[in-house]
Amino acid sequence: MSLKTDSKKRLRLVHLAGFLLAVHFASVAYINSSLLLQFVIDSTLNILYVVGSILSVCTLIFAPTLLRKYGSIWVFIAFLALEILAVFGMGLTNIASLAILFFLIHIAADSILYLCLDINLEQEIKIEGETGGKRGTLLAISQIAWVLSPLALIFLINQNTFSKVYLLSGVALIPLLFIVSIFFKNIQKTDKITSSISKTTQTLFRGGDKARIIGAQLILNFFYAWMVINLPLLLSRELGFGWDKIGLLFIIMLLPFLLFELPAGLLADKKIGEKELLIIGFITMALATFMIPLISVKTFWIWALILFASRVGAALVEASSEIYFFKHVKEEDTGLISLFRMTRPLSYIISPLFALPVIYFFSYATSFYFLAFFVVIGLFFIPKVDTK
Repeated sequence: MSLKTDSKKRLRLVHLAGFLLAVHFASVAYINSSLLLQFVIDSTLNILYVVGSILSVCTLIFAPTLLRKYGSIWVFIAFLALEILAVFGMGLTNIASLAILFFLIHIAADSILYLCLDINLEQEIKIEGETGGKRGTLLAISQIAWVLSPLALIFLINQNTFSKVYLLSGVALIPLLFIVSIFFKNIQKTDKITSSISKTTQTLFRGGDKARIIGAQLILNFFYAWMVINLPLLLSRELGFGWDKIGLLFIIMLLPFLLFELPAGLLADKKIGEKELLIIGFITMALATFMIPLISVKTFWIWALILFASRVGAALVEASSEIYFFKHVKEEDTGLISLFRMTRPLSYIISPLFALPVIYFFSYATSFYFLAFFVVIGLFFIPKVDTK
């Protein structure tokens, strides 16, 4: 087998790994808050997301050290094993303290698993002009999982019993263990990251286009965090949608990621730069999010249309920000990639802290006015120099 063929095989396996990882996280992302509310009150829920995300930031800070010492394969396998234990535990336990512990492990492991996947994908991209197509393909494949996973909400959830969904989520990681251990390359050449959380946050606003694109990613993940925690509670508690209808709404809502991310990646490589896509994406996200509090009727297709539009914008922002960033890094730049991936847990720290007082004094619906405002801030993080 030639080196080129072997590289193509590994690239396909990286894409398969991305699909399995997405199946795992997508299956439970929108029901974690509802599961935890069986054990804790609303204010405690937001605190748990903050604590779990702080743990996730800590794992990313120490990730390059772990990678240099043990290599990417063993780090990947260790956190996969922890994640399988956590998600099975969340599905099976009826004890509040254990459910909380497993949830914190689940949140903490998220970012480092995607960091390990990023490193292996970067290893297979040798020509930066191919970044948009190859990373866009990974995003599109992952979004198939995000689109299909809400089916689990329709068929497996019965009277707020979530155990089957969590078991399905854990099973998706078992073949990933074999793929990582047998086929992935063991990468140990990494750079250092010694930033504290405060220094990391300062880096996002220090200037330069890499810092700006990290800031754009932070706004995007802030949007995701707010939606993941609060949208299911808005739909189920304030509007009274059943989980069968919520599952269908989420399928329609997530379709833009499947439809637009790969074309956006190809456009960024061949036709236009990422700046235009980022601008269109943020404006579309903001307008659609602003509409959410204005809808007081429980009409399925109106909600489907608004949520679909919000994710059209998010898909453009996600594809263009990922492609722009990874055109400017290599697989050994694990410190910089860690900062990029740290935007996800940071958003789960910032978002609940803002959401808690807003929801306390107003409502879940009104809180989306505040989210629309934060999305507009993303326009200030557009890179000055495009890659085209």
